[in-house]
Amino acid sequence: MKKLVKALYSTKCIFLLTFLINVAIFGVCVWYLGTAFYATFTGLGIIIALILVSRSEDSAAYKVTWVITILLVPIFGVALYLYLKEKRGTKKQRKEWQMTTFQNNSILEENPDTMASLQKNNPYAYNMSRYLFSSTNMPVYQNTSVEYFANGEQYFQKLFLELKKAKHFILLEFFIVKPGVIWNELFDILKTKVREGVEVKFLYDDFGCLNRFEDKRTFLKLNNHGIQCAPFNKIKPRLNLFCNYRDHRKLVIIDNQVAFTGGINLADEYANINSPYGTWKDTGVMIKGEAVWNTTVMVLNQWQLATKETIAFDRYHIPCEKTDKIDKTHKGFVQPYCSGPLNPEPALRNAYVKMLAMAQHDIILTTPYFILDETTKESLKTCAKSGVKVKIIMPGIPDKKSIFYLSRSYYWELIKSGVEIYEYQPGFVHAKMITIDDSSAIIGTVNWDFRSLYLHYENAIFIHNSNSVSSMNKDLNTLLQDCKLITLRDIKARKWYEKLTAFLLKVFAPLF
Repeated sequence: MKKLVKALYSTKCIFLLTFLINVAIFGVCVWYLGTAFYATFTGLGIIIALILVSRSEDSAAYKVTWVITILLVPIFGVALYLYLKEKRGTKKQRKEWQMTTFQNNSILEENPDTMASLQKNNPYAYNMSRYLFSSTNMPVYQNTSVEYFANGEQYFQKLFLELKKAKHFILLEFFIVKPGVIWNELFDILKTKVREGVEVKFLYDDFGCLNRFEDKRTFLKLNNHGIQCAPFNKIKPRLNLFCNYRDHRKLVIIDNQVAFTGGINLADEYANINSPYGTWKDTGVMIKGEAVWNTTVMVLNQWQLATKETIAFDRYHIPCEKTDKIDKTHKGFVQPYCSGPLNPEPALRNAYVKMLAMAQHDIILTTPYFILDETTKESLKTCAKSGVKVKIIMPGIPDKKSIFYLSRSYYWELIKSGVEIYEYQPGFVHAKMITIDDSSAIIGTVNWDFRSLYLHYENAIFIHNSNSVSSMNKDLNTLLQDCKLITLRDIKARKWYEKLTAFLLKVFAPLF
């Protein structure tokens, strides 16, 4: 039954079902009730939908897209709009989320001295930090080191080493978990730590992990080993729009001392143990120090939301190591944050837009999926036209061809505005990060597409004036050597079926 529900929420199925509904209603109305009834029926639907569109807070260009879709295919357009835009969950779900998130986040407080120091260091970074705190309730910290990992191999090596040092608790939250070398080693470490008296909580996304293991009871059996395991937003055999909201985050917290995040899931391809799409390029970071508390609260919030368990947060607030034990070369500002579909504003999208606005000289960003709303697209174009060198790194070997074709449909307009777009020739880029002016960066789980920015629970870290930003920037510039710069001639030379696919999907881009 879960397979059926998962299929129902796939993009292809949604397209097919809404189109078939449109055809069926048209046929029934015209055959039995006449064209006048159909015109009246669809007319009312169009009026209602257009009122909802006009009242939305989207950009004018985005509204026009919906208006055109609704007018061309009324039933299909209205159904698609209601599916995508009326997406904030039931009143009960919103209340639960607000109580869990905002009530618990009240224990996170800004440090006035840190904010004053950041304002003195860089007013633009200060404004960025202020926005993140006001929209996500997650403050910025100093006294936090950041270590950057340029690939999954480095990430897992360090992760397993730190996990073995755990003394009190381990919190894990992942979108995808697959059987293999990585899972086996992690599982062995977690079992050992439980036997040593360490508390382990493992939160996984039910949709992202569905059918990954031959043994369907793998996650249930973790509890037999003392590992507290729970699914987020468990798939149920009924249609429910809230089922479309997935936990796309990747977090590991150890004793409130160490946190790991980035684009890396628990699967062998992320460490290039197997290579389904050529070389897999992914990145991550480890933070140590005061900022880890943000991430601890994130995971506990999500655990409480998923399990309805009441959490005593103070029990997990183990004081971080003394300042003199934090590497003195890491004097920057670190602000882990998260957001999701029930947040009243698109904080994840706005964070990217504010980062673009901060740039004075250079922007480098990587993403596996690149499906833009008008605000983000115009921000990229404005940066390039203002003299900022904007470089975007995309996969050369895609994992989803239709989405890759849609992503490429944005190239022409951006390149004409001066944006440089590169495709990584050896394989697939899954990293989600942006650096500006070799001074600030965002790294985490957020793709540059509608699902990440509007429909998923995501997390990221804003980093300013840290040596790790230079490490990221150096790695990305090295990555460019294995990339092909895409030209307007390349775009014109694309196959007709790619252009047709992109053209047809462009109208429905918000679904991806």
